[in-house]
Amino acid sequence: MWSSMSSDPHGDVYESLMEAWRIERGEEGPAKLPEELLEGIRKYIGGLKHQLRVSDRGTLTSELKEVFLETVTKIVRELFELRLKKLVEAAVEEKPLENLIGFERRIYPRLVSLIKEYRDCVGELIEAVAYQNWERIPSRYELVCFLKDTPEFIGIDMESYGPFKAGDIAALPSENARNLELAGVVRTIKVLQPRAGKE
Repeated sequence: MWSSMSSDPHGDVYESLMEAWRIERGEEGPAKLPEELLEGIRKYIGGLKHQLRVSDRGTLTSELKEVFLETVTKIVRELFELRLKKLVEAAVEEKPLENLIGFERRIYPRLVSLIKEYRDCVGELIEAVAYQNWERIPSRYELVCFLKDTPEFIGIDMESYGPFKAGDIAALPSENARNLELAGVVRTIKVLQPRAGKE
């Protein structure tokens, strides 16, 4: 259970950081972080660095502050390394995630897309061997399989499509198919034919 951060920025940020680290270690998916924690961490570490700059180097106080800064920095890194591993594991399985913070919400769809692109490249490599004398049938439409329930929508050709259930197969305009695939809604099905003059 998170406690609200009070007017004491130093004690509260450190306590909230330690609590976040402990909770993150025990959660299967990314744990919920207080919205104000990131900004609090920035100000907290910035304040520690400022204190080190203005304090006398070599004194016991300065050395203690330096050790404390290293400890706080290590905890922050460990916290977000834990979250990164969870993001990568979920992206491999193309799972939707909750409790993502600002930059994670931007990065996670790109992770999913990159892993999908990697798998597509592997698939194309296999296809290149198994279907080296085949080619895609030219068409303005793509055959797709829906990965999740999707409401009715208007295609680029101004035609109505759907609604669709997960597992449904449909032919969609190529641009719509590409956009839905990037969003993780569909997977395209390549339709091949033997090249002319090839067995």
